[in-house]
Amino acid sequence: MKKFFSMAALALVGAMMTGCSNEDSTTDTPQQPANTGKTVTLTTTVGLDSGTRALDGSGNKTFAEGDEMAVIYKNTNNETMKAVGTLTDGAGTASATFTFTLTDPDNTKAIRYIYPAAMAKDVATDATIDDAGTVDFDKLNNQDGTLATLGSNLDLCTLDAASWTSGTLPTGTLENQLAILAITLKNSDGSSEITDDITGLTLSDGTNDYAVSRSTAAGPIYVAIQPTADATITVTATDGTKNYTKTLTTSKTYAASNGYSVSWRMAEALPALNITSPSVGQVIGSDGKNYDYANLPSGVTAVAKICYVSGSNGLALALTDEGQMNWSTAQTTCAAHTPAFTGGTWKLATKDEWNNMISAAGGASDLRNGFSSVGGTNLQSDLYWSSTEYGSSSAWDYPFNMGLWFHQTKDNSRYVRACLAF
Repeated sequence: MKKFFSMAALALVGAMMTGCSNEDSTTDTPQQPANTGKTVTLTTTVGLDSGTRALDGSGNKTFAEGDEMAVIYKNTNNETMKAVGTLTDGAGTASATFTFTLTDPDNTKAIRYIYPAAMAKDVATDATIDDAGTVDFDKLNNQDGTLATLGSNLDLCTLDAASWTSGTLPTGTLENQLAILAITLKNSDGSSEITDDITGLTLSDGTNDYAVSRSTAAGPIYVAIQPTADATITVTATDGTKNYTKTLTTSKTYAASNGYSVSWRMAEALPALNITSPSVGQVIGSDGKNYDYANLPSGVTAVAKICYVSGSNGLALALTDEGQMNWSTAQTTCAAHTPAFTGGTWKLATKDEWNNMISAAGGASDLRNGFSSVGGTNLQSDLYWSSTEYGSSSAWDYPFNMGLWFHQTKDNSRYVRACLAF
């Protein structure tokens, strides 16, 4: 692990307080209470050391033009309020000046700084001034994997004070609340790096999910996460065509204020079947979805033709034969057919399943001749094995040129076509 973060010092100097005062009334109009509508302007200089935000390329930490910091406080009605201060001076340096306008602040109550302001919630008036009430951790489930965005919008640090001196904001040290991972990914045997190909990545620690969607795919994938202690982390990734998965088998601890360079080998994940309103004649694509053959998306290939549907379930035949083989080999060969899917099973069809597919197609001849139109090879006009046994040494087979079922010795060679049950 490479630690590339440190704590930031917050130096608040030159606090200035101005307010509106009530003058003596020269009419009979009643005066308003002294604090009603009172605004306070506080100009604060904030100092950074080398690690408040995500590291830039040189490792130097400076404020940037447009930076914002939020202040969460209580007003005199005990309502929770938020003010956002925009950088007014100091862009490109390690210290900068922010100006806040607070309304009726109650300095006897808690106050919190949140930097950057993008990580602060739009607080409810009864919100508690703590992580749950003030920090928008949901932002961490919509990251783009770049260092620039992470540093500007996500690299959360906070400072809390129980009370503060009227007219003077509290001083102290901003504390980083997140761990930052700089991730590189390799294929399953480590022979090649796939980081630049990855367009989407999700980390899950069992409690929180962190999703990354990349439009710019170059270099490490930077992800901000809440600290973990002995967590089992699951990683999923995609390049738009292939899916990858990784479970970190050793429980991981990633501490706040730290950065970690990590490299993981990713196993190629099985696509999940996602069949919607299937109909006979459609094809199942390599992505596990069903399509009309003419509407296959770019990059998706047809792998099976749907030949029978019952509700949301059905049977699809592979587009080519496995060859001719004995009954036992036919079973194992069909079970190992690729591509494999989660939510579906490749198999040698039973006698009843063959009958259902033949009936749905309109007859044996229509089923046999229906594959060339979807990029496949028509069934032979010869005997095909079913998985249904006739006895201990024989099983049922079907000759498409005759349309009748026969039982044959299992040692005989027959044609084999794998069937996908979904």
